[in-house]
Amino acid sequence: MSRRTVYAWLVLGALLLFPSVTSIAADTPNEFLQLVVKLISDSDREFRAAGLDHVRTSAGGSEDTKLFAGRLPELDPAAQTALVSALADRGDPAARPAIVGLLKSSADESVCTAAISALGKLGEPADLPLLMTYLSSKSAAEQAAAQASLTQMRGEKITKALAAELSSGSPTTKAALIEVLADRRASNELPAFLTASVDDNAQVRTAAMAALGQLGSAGQLAALLPGILKAQRGGERDAAEKSVALVCSRIDNEDDRGTQLIKALDAVDMAQRDQLLSLVGRVGGKKLIDFVGQIATAGDAERRKLGIDALSKWPDASTADTLLEIANNTKDSAERSQAFQGYVKIAATRDKRNDGQRLDRMKQAMQAAKSNEEQLLVINRCRTAYDVETLRFVFPYVDKAPFAETACETIVELAHHREIRDPNKVEFNKALDQVIAISKNPEVVERANRYKRGETWERQAKAAN
Repeated sequence: MSRRTVYAWLVLGALLLFPSVTSIAADTPNEFLQLVVKLISDSDREFRAAGLDHVRTSAGGSEDTKLFAGRLPELDPAAQTALVSALADRGDPAARPAIVGLLKSSADESVCTAAISALGKLGEPADLPLLMTYLSSKSAAEQAAAQASLTQMRGEKITKALAAELSSGSPTTKAALIEVLADRRASNELPAFLTASVDDNAQVRTAAMAALGQLGSAGQLAALLPGILKAQRGGERDAAEKSVALVCSRIDNEDDRGTQLIKALDAVDMAQRDQLLSLVGRVGGKKLIDFVGQIATAGDAERRKLGIDALSKWPDASTADTLLEIANNTKDSAERSQAFQGYVKIAATRDKRNDGQRLDRMKQAMQAAKSNEEQLLVINRCRTAYDVETLRFVFPYVDKAPFAETACETIVELAHHREIRDPNKVEFNKALDQVIAISKNPEVVERANRYKRGETWERQAKAAN
C-alpha cells in the first residue's frame, strides 16, 4: 500500500474523530459517508481507491448503496467505471437502477462494459432484453461482458427466457445465446441445439455443435451426425467432428463406443456415410479399426483416401501397423505418401506408450522411408520421444546436408526437456555445439546456447494475422 493510500485511510479515521467537519456534502447523513463520497470523486487514483474499497466492504445497508450509486452521474468515465465495479462487488441490488440508467445514457465503452458486467451480479429478469442487445454490439468487450452476465444471472426463469429468444434474433445473437445456454448447462434445450446445428448460418451451426459436444449424450449420436454433414469442410467440419467425438468419449466402454457409433452411421444415407469416416478416426477404438481398414483397402480409390485419412486421425497409435502395411503395399504414389505420413503422425502420438516405444516406431518408419522427404518427416517427428536414445538416433543426421537443419531443430526440442537433458549433459552439450556451428536458424542457435547454459526458453506466440 502506498503512502498516499495510507494517508487516505488516516483521513477517514480522522474524520470519525472530528465530526465537526461537515462541509463536504451537507445533505449526506454522516461525516464518514461524506468523506467516502468525496474520495470516490477525487482525481487522485489512490484516494479514490480508498473510497472504493469502503464501497465494496462497508456493512452499511441499501441506503448507503443508493448514496454511493447516486454519485455516478457526477463522475468522469474512469471514476464511473471504477465505482460500478465496486458496487457490483458490494452485491447490493439497490445499486441496479443507477447502473441501468448509466448503461442507457453513457456512450463510453469502458463504462458500458463495467455496467453490463455488474448486471450479472445485480440484474433481474427485466434486464434481459437490454443485455441481449449487447450480444451483437460492435464492441467485442461489450459482447463478452453481456455473454458473461447472462451466464452468471441465476434462476430457471432466466434460462427459459433466454431459450425463448433462440427462434429470433440475428445469427450473432443466436450463436451467443447458444453459448450462454451451454455454459448454463441448459440440457433441456438440446432439441433447439440440434435444430440450430443444421442452420444455414455457419456461426449458429458452430455454436450449436459446440454446445452439443458439452451436453449431448450417446443416445443422440444419430441426431448429431447431420450437423457434421452440414458443416463446411475445413475448420467448421473439424470442430463439429471433435464435438461429436467428445460425446462418444463419454461412453466408457470402448467396444460399446464403437458399436453405438456404427449403429448411428447405419442410419445415414450410404452416399453420405463415407464423409463421416474422419469422425470415426477421431473416436478411435480397436473395434473401429477393421471397420475403417476395410474401406482404406477397398477397390474404390476415393474411398481408400477417406479411409486412410480416418486411420491417420486415430487418438492413439493402434492404427500404425495398418497404415504402414498400406504404405508398403500400395502401388499408388499419392496413396503411399498419405499412408506413410499418417503412419509417422500416429506413431509419434504422445499416448499411453512410453518414449522408447515411440522411438522404436520412428526407427521402423526410417527403415520404410523411400525418399529424403519421408526421412525428414521422421526426423522431425522424433521430437515427441523424450529419451536420450532419440538424441543418439537423430544426432548423426546433423552431418548430412539434406537433413541437417531438421535434425538441429529436433535436437533443441529434445534439449528443451530438462528431465532428459540434465542427466545427459555431456551428450547434449556435444550435440548442441554442433547445432550452434551448423544451424542457419537464429532461434535454434539461441535455444541451443540457452540450454547449454542451463537456462530456459519460452516459445514465442505466433502473431495474429
